Amino acid sequence: MSSSAPAQKPVEERELLPANVTPTHYEILLAPDLEALTYSGKVSINVRIHESTKEVVLHSNELELSKATLAVGDAAPQPASRIDLRKEDETAHLHFAQQLEAGSEATLVIEFRGVLNDLMVGFYRSRYTDAQGTDKFMATTQFEPTDARRAFPCWDEPTQKATFDVTLRVDEALTALSNMDVASETPAGDGLKDVRFNRTPVMSTYLLAFVVGELEFIEAHTSGKHNGRPIPCRVYTTPGKSARGKFALDVAVQVLEYFADVFGIAYALPKLDQIAINDFESGAMENWGLITYREVALLVDEASSSSQARQQVAYVVSHELAHQWFGNLVTMEWWSELWLNEGFATWVGTLAVDHVFPEYHIWTQFLVDDLNRALALDALRSSHPIQVPVRRSADISQIFDAISYSKGGSAIRMLSSYIGLDSFLAGVRAYLQKHKYANASTQDLWSALSDASGVNVTEFMAIWTRTVGYPVLTVQELPGGAQIKVQQDRYLSAGHASDDENQTLWWVPLRIKAAGAEACNSSAVLTARSAVFDVPAAEAKWYKLNHDTVGICRVKYSPSAVASLAAATAKGELGINDRIGIISDAAALATSGHSSTVDFLTLLRAYSNETEFVVWQEISQRLDALQSVWANEAEAIGSIRALARTLYSPLAKRLGWDAVSGEDSLASRLRALAIRAAGFSGDAHVAAEARRRVNAFFEGDRSVFNSDTQRAAFAVAVRTGGRAEFDKIRGYYLDTANPVDQRLAALSSLGFATDAALVDDVLTFALSERVRNQDLHQAIAAINTSGSNRQRLWQWYCDNYAVLAARYRASMNYMGILLRLSVAEFTGNSRADEIEAFFAARDTSKFRRVLDQSLEKIRANTRWLEKDRSDVAAWLQSNNY
Repeated sequence: MSSSAPAQKPVEERELLPANVTPTHYEILLAPDLEALTYSGKVSINVRIHESTKEVVLHSNELELSKATLAVGDAAPQPASRIDLRKEDETAHLHFAQQLEAGSEATLVIEFRGVLNDLMVGFYRSRYTDAQGTDKFMATTQFEPTDARRAFPCWDEPTQKATFDVTLRVDEALTALSNMDVASETPAGDGLKDVRFNRTPVMSTYLLAFVVGELEFIEAHTSGKHNGRPIPCRVYTTPGKSARGKFALDVAVQVLEYFADVFGIAYALPKLDQIAINDFESGAMENWGLITYREVALLVDEASSSSQARQQVAYVVSHELAHQWFGNLVTMEWWSELWLNEGFATWVGTLAVDHVFPEYHIWTQFLVDDLNRALALDALRSSHPIQVPVRRSADISQIFDAISYSKGGSAIRMLSSYIGLDSFLAGVRAYLQKHKYANASTQDLWSALSDASGVNVTEFMAIWTRTVGYPVLTVQELPGGAQIKVQQDRYLSAGHASDDENQTLWWVPLRIKAAGAEACNSSAVLTARSAVFDVPAAEAKWYKLNHDTVGICRVKYSPSAVASLAAATAKGELGINDRIGIISDAAALATSGHSSTVDFLTLLRAYSNETEFVVWQEISQRLDALQSVWANEAEAIGSIRALARTLYSPLAKRLGWDAVSGEDSLASRLRALAIRAAGFSGDAHVAAEARRRVNAFFEGDRSVFNSDTQRAAFAVAVRTGGRAEFDKIRGYYLDTANPVDQRLAALSSLGFATDAALVDDVLTFALSERVRNQDLHQAIAAINTSGSNRQRLWQWYCDNYAVLAARYRASMNYMGILLRLSVAEFTGNSRADEIEAFFAARDTSKFRRVLDQSLEKIRANTRWLEKDRSDVAAWLQSNNY
């Protein structure tokens, strides 16, 4: 049985390059041709020979290597006698006739050619349309995790750090960017120029970046207060869009100084560039000094972008800037430590947004956006630990998920709360100072935090990062009313854990708070299977574990304790975070069978007078999940929607359609939530008003919406309207003059159509050239909200599997995203069997985790429905819904 004793570091098998030759410096020349969509290159690599050899092995993927030479010291270079390219492990084996002696230093020179691909990885092309309506291309990069090898031959592993001198040979009319500032520009003949950049610090290959194209920029400087000098910051875009980068630029100049203060180390590079890329698979990439983004993650239209879009830009910018220290300056030693990059950036990015925009209340939103997202995934048997063994390159992309990001960030939040923010940040500063320009492990971070706090962090945090899952805490009130017994067991959404699955004993800070107490009991920690704690259960009106919803756990109370918490919720005696935690736990426990869905529905009544957006966001997600599982229960689904109307319709009526002077962004987002939820639950008045305003909007009256209600109204109009509304909203998406966040909202709205012909139109449109490859998931995501169209979506995925697999062959994790959207809302074990059979003869190695998680979710939801179907029907009938 595991306990809270220090865990031994697991031994991992990793497929790594031979360690006999390693790089210290690269000199790279690349010459992209944006007409032919190809490029030529030459790389000169200074290497050290650690063991005598006649073979040098490095990474290369889909490159044509035409020549390779190696010179030891001042000796004449010897050509490679043979170049073997091995596609299966993405390597180049260079054979030399003469022995390379151990202890020597050499220069390896390779000439090569490549294609500016359309796969959104490596050195690739991105299409944009200029002011004259002409399609053009820019060249850009995406190297994380293992695609620097697609751009140039290299040692493409995080520990193989080196310095880089980059030169880009480009059309003299174009702009060339890389990680560092420009050292020189010189004519190269034939209308070309060589743009040479200053040498980088020691860094990993996945952080290198190049961009070439027609670009414009806006610029500002940080104050220099904490960096010791003002840092020039720019936002680059394709022509005509740079003004939309002002919000992100303003965020960057503030956060760059904030992090220099928080981390105690100045930003290491001479400049910071951020650039919006039209075709970009992920949200953003933290390339050191040249951060690349999807347009929607960087650009904001001051007049028309939604408040949610602004907040998301603020967060993504902050997250990527955090990486300039945590990831770039200090890099994880291997991809099994990915959470060190992403979990920490998730937490500290949120910390930065809270510093700059306290009105966002982003730590409360963290509960819904991150903690509950992590809890949902980690409740599956097919989840994985935060620190997950990674053997092969093919496995890496599958762990860029809610465990590495959101559970990792939640673990940091729990730990920082326990040892105190000041001690935590002191440990972080020591960690960064000790390991800067090098690689580090999770244990290195725990050691620094232990030294700073005086607490043995390793002793209790290793359990959280090296084991899968989390506990449900069952609370029993003991006779006398002055004590409670708390027992921990592994929580699984599919039901109770078996004895074999229930071996871990987590370290769980209980944070017990009783009515009338000013603070929680922060010293109460559960480390055994069960323990007894002092709580005035009989005297206090209520008590609650996991105060402020900081811990990674679920809590199951006695019925009387739940009733007391419900009463306290209705009276407004609990804080926002606790109100979110209570309803979240009740819904999760109903799903798993630890309690009943009827208990959850009864608890909902305590929230009828709720006023806070984030609480309603949690309620709406839980009700949406219930409606999704009961979607094909003909009689019950109508009653569930009637119940939803009793919650949402009064809220929509109270808030109205139009903004109130002085309201904050969360009030505006609550209005949008109420409109969408009421319209979807069958409020005929809200639906009719949404369609009326949509028609007025397209007739030219833009005042009928604010930036938040537009998205909600588009969705309701498509769901309750017909071809006319559908075509107008699709036209809005196709108009590239509209703000990118609102265009994507319009695209997402199309999937809410219920008419089969319109859904077929969406599916055909999604595969057309009018929808960028990166946005296909946006087009289909909402289709699964209609029970009657799920089969149509799954059939589309099956019919187009070969097309999709070819399109996303370099980023098969995206196939997993499309799979989840296509199947995860099904119920029925036979349906899960059908999906499993479809993939039986197909290679799913690069998205196997998502497939397993989707199948498990289907079977868990099926069990939930079968368990509570009759009880829910009886409850709805007895309550006249």
